[in-house]
Formats: sequence, C-alpha cells, structure tokens
Amino acid sequence: MDSALGIFGSQSWLRPAGIGAASAHDLTVAMAIGLGVVFVVVMALIALAWRADTAPRGWWIWSGGVIVPLGAILLILLGSTMALLAMTRAHDDALVIDVTGHQFWWDIVYDPEGAAVRDANELVLPKDRPVTLRLHAEDVIHSFWVPSISGKMDMVPGRTNILTLTATRTGLFRGQCAEFCGVGHPRMAFEVRVLDPGAFDDWLEQTGGEARKAARPDLQDGREVFETAGCAACHEIRGVAEGARMGPDLTRIGARRSLGAGMWRMSQGALAGWIADARAMKPGAQMPGYTQLSGPDLRAVSAYLASLK
Repeated sequence: MDSALGIFGSQSWLRPAGIGAASAHDLTVAMAIGLGVVFVVVMALIALAWRADTAPRGWWIWSGGVIVPLGAILLILLGSTMALLAMTRAHDDALVIDVTGHQFWWDIVYDPEGAAVRDANELVLPKDRPVTLRLHAEDVIHSFWVPSISGKMDMVPGRTNILTLTATRTGLFRGQCAEFCGVGHPRMAFEVRVLDPGAFDDWLEQTGGEARKAARPDLQDGREVFETAGCAACHEIRGVAEGARMGPDLTRIGARRSLGAGMWRMSQGALAGWIADARAMKPGAQMPGYTQLSGPDLRAVSAYLASLK
C-alpha cells in the first residue's frame, strides 16, 4: 500500500472535473461570499441600530437579521440547490452503468440492458457525455463519491438510487466509499478514468471481449490452477470460467492499476500475496486464503492473472 489513501492519492472538489462538481463548487463559493456579505451587513445594521434612537432599533434588527436572510438569501439558495439536485436525475440519452457496492469492493457493469460488460474497482467514463449510474448495495449501506466529478449518493440494499454525472476533463480521479460499511471501509476506494469519447468506445469494445489466451506454458499451468483450485466458484474470467458473481470479474485484472480496491499497486507479487492471504493485506476482505497452494502453483496462477489485460 503506497499510502494511507492507497495508490490513487488524494481527492478534492477544489479542481472540478464534472458538471455536478463544478456546480457544487460554484454554489459553495457563492454561499461563502453571500454569507460573508450578510454578516458584514447585519453587523453594520446592528451598529446603526445601537447608535440610533430606541424606536427604530427593532426595525433594523428585524430587517437585517430576519427578513433579508430568510426572504431573499435562503430562497436563492433553495432554488440553486434544487437546480443542482435536478442534475442528478436520469438522462434519456445517458450511458447506463450499474455500480454495486460490496464489502469491500465495487462491481461495475456497463450497458446492463445491452451487451453488458463487467469490470471491478475501476470506473471508465466518456468525456462530455451524460452517464446515469444505477447504484446498488449487496450487503450493507455504502456511498458512492467522486468529489472531483459529482456529489455523493448512498447505496442502500434492496433499493436502486440514480446518480447522473458528466465528466468534463480527461484524466484519473479518486473515488471512495463515503459511508462506514465495516472494518474495510477506509480501504474501499476506486479509480475513475475519463477518456475522450472515441477512446472510451475503443476501450469498451476491447474490454467486452474474452480474456487473453494463455500463450506460454507457465500461463497455461496458471489457468489450470485457477480452474481446479476453486477460484472459478467466485470469480469470472470470460472465455475461461463464466457465471460466478461472488467476487470481482478477473477478465482484465492485469490491466488494473490497483489490487484490493485501490490499496496495492498491481503486480504479480501483489497478486500472489493476495491469493495466499488476502485478509492479511486488507483487513475485512471476504476472500479466504489459499495457503494450500504450492509455491509453483501460486507463482503460475499469479502470473496467469497478471497477464490478463
């Protein structure tokens, strides 16, 4: 683990990369300025009322302390907030992506009503295109949050919440579960990668195919270990072992930058350690350790998984 935040580094709303985040940022700045102005005006009115005769003092206090803040400023803030919330509703032309929170990882399905493409712990978005996220929770309450792109939305078991966002800048952005969901909650991060529309379409087509073939003998051995050691009971590799949903899809695990939902930099060594004892690398992980694997088998299966890109 590179730091307490994992390999993705820090996250911030101060440099917006999405329409929702930019609107929230602008609203926050406007509120701060507005409240500063109100404070100065109210203090000035109080000072004037204090220096004036007794009769008009109450009028100054009521107008500056109650009527103006409640009648004007709060109505403006209410209207701005409602407009911001309206942006999170489903969009007719939006790309639909299902995101499900688990203890303690993210299951992501692109175009779930069409040629569904499944991935895990990394969310890829097209720039300047609305995307509607259908948010689910498998076990406990989670919360989806990418502060650079949009506000957060809770994920509640048995309920589908909708969050529509539009990324406006390409790059890599950190996301995080924002609702305490168990001992692994601080280590439940994900990465958002924003691509130009053409690059996103290419990525989606490439990601939707079957896993890369095991070209070398050691990779073929690793594939056999994956199939015989019980890994396929929880994990899917398209074209090799399909249908399992308990754990993340591993079809392109070697292409991910991280292991363990943002906690460890992806490498064959990290994969071998994870397979041997995931709970030692990430407290709260649900995956059991495969300590029964021999050294050659562990090296073979970790090499095979690292080759899946």
